[in-house]
Amino acid sequence: MPANLPPTYYKLKHQHEAAKTDEERLSLLEEMLRIVPKHKGTEKVVSDLRKRIAVLKKGSSAKGGKGSGKKGYSEHIPKQGAGQIVMLGPPNSGKSLMLSNFTKAKSDVSATPYTTTMPVVGMLQYENIQFQLIDTPSIMQDFISPTVLTLVRNADLCLGVMSLASDGLLDELDVVLTVLNDQRDDAEDGKVGHLFVANQLDAPGASDRLEILTEFYGEDLQIYPISAETGEGKGTLLQALYNTLNIVRIYPKAPGKPIERDDPIVLPNGATVLDAALGLHKDFAEFKFARIWGPEWHDGQPVSRNDVIYDGDVVEFHL
Repeated sequence: MPANLPPTYYKLKHQHEAAKTDEERLSLLEEMLRIVPKHKGTEKVVSDLRKRIAVLKKGSSAKGGKGSGKKGYSEHIPKQGAGQIVMLGPPNSGKSLMLSNFTKAKSDVSATPYTTTMPVVGMLQYENIQFQLIDTPSIMQDFISPTVLTLVRNADLCLGVMSLASDGLLDELDVVLTVLNDQRDDAEDGKVGHLFVANQLDAPGASDRLEILTEFYGEDLQIYPISAETGEGKGTLLQALYNTLNIVRIYPKAPGKPIERDDPIVLPNGATVLDAALGLHKDFAEFKFARIWGPEWHDGQPVSRNDVIYDGDVVEFHL
């Protein structure tokens, strides 16, 4: 018997995947459980939701209530959203200001070097998806925190952040490049993409330093001038992050319902119709047939489970 889950369930599911705290995840799971139709076709879904809710409640109890100590930091930061982006750079490059101004997270911002001593995580909104953005302790030629190296190896994308207010800009960039090159062979999948931000575009002398930076590295590196203070260049940077992550957004459509483009399924470029089905729920892997809408297709065209799907496609699954 098919599950026939309502569209609201999938919206909550995508919100759950982007949630930043256990409290948010628990609330969303409980709401998902509340709206799931209770019949034989949803038994597995209901059972899975109840198990996940129990795990989160148990974890919350183990941490203790009011007055308990702070949660210890783990070098492993679970990936959330459409991609994990790790910022790295020298002191006073503006990483913390980027995190604070571009996300809802608050990282200590100060002219004093090494203000950030542990990674700080925020969610960076891009159109209808979010990226996980991580601020890290600053790196120097004679000191790099092992935590930073671990995060670089596991990231989906590294974002080198340089300061256009610094006369040592080129030397500082060399340090960042050395870290990236040294960690490339140890990355989880053997390859981590990277972009570079020339921050503090609003600083005195920034245009002259940007010209020098472009002269030396413009042909070899993707460099995006921005101001974390004013937001100048942010839109172009976000588009570049999306393109470099090499992902696509697919929109599920319930049979007989209008097309909605609010909460996409995010998949690697080259994903198939079957991948999209699994992105909804494992039960959708056995769908009877699927129809698709998009620039590469005739509206409502039937597709096979092995057909490659494209960014912006809408897929309707029939169970």
